[in-house]
Amino acid sequence: MASPQTKATVAEHREARKGLYKISDLSRETGVSIGTIKYYLREGLLPPPTLKTGRNMSYYDRGFVDRIRVIKELRQKRFLPLDVIKTILDRDSEVISSHEIDTLLSLEGKFYEAIHISPGQEPVKRSEVIEHYGLGADELDYCLESGVLTPVMRDGEEVFEGDDILMLETFASMRSAGFNDSLIPKGIGIPLYVETLNKLAREELTIFSRAVTGKVDDAKLAEMAMAGVKIVEQFIVLLRRKLLLRAIQELREQTNEDSAATGR
Repeated sequence: MASPQTKATVAEHREARKGLYKISDLSRETGVSIGTIKYYLREGLLPPPTLKTGRNMSYYDRGFVDRIRVIKELRQKRFLPLDVIKTILDRDSEVISSHEIDTLLSLEGKFYEAIHISPGQEPVKRSEVIEHYGLGADELDYCLESGVLTPVMRDGEEVFEGDDILMLETFASMRSAGFNDSLIPKGIGIPLYVETLNKLAREELTIFSRAVTGKVDDAKLAEMAMAGVKIVEQFIVLLRRKLLLRAIQELREQTNEDSAATGR
């Protein structure tokens, strides 16, 4: 039989939890997967839990629902990387000014849709990913944790849409070409691209927002942003190809010099 003190503690905990949400409640309220919410917590986009009653049991106030919905809006409809979203949520004026934030937020959902939504593509359920694309469960979890894939909740189930489907097709193509985890471990390749491109995306947005803020009207802004994305994407592909060829040439020259020096 529980002691009066134990009963009092249980009652206090129950009272403290009133009006708070479990992480599963946050997922249901926002349509964002539990895995993605955990990722936001780890990355500092969400503050620490409102109440922690055990090592694996935490509770969250209503503010978490609102903040997650804002992140979802900025992520899925405004084409903003997580670093920039965190800056916006924290209003860090040393990184980006309030006027520049307003410029970025003026890029409405049509900008996102023009880039990300692929007409005719049906959402893919998480349970179907392994069968359709051959991506292992551990690889899928890693992609979710690193933010490479960001599923949404539809009718109580995690699904992938838009660019995430194209990303899954890319992973399948890489596997077909022989680039599997035993050849290039995911812990080497994926972080390299995520960290490098995340930094690039953040710098690009800073340059863009500072260049157009107060100089371009809203009607022209989205058009310029869309054109800029396409032009810069082509520039990056061409420059990467040129740099790869240059690196190969330099390696070849270095190998020839080493061979000449050793007399081989």
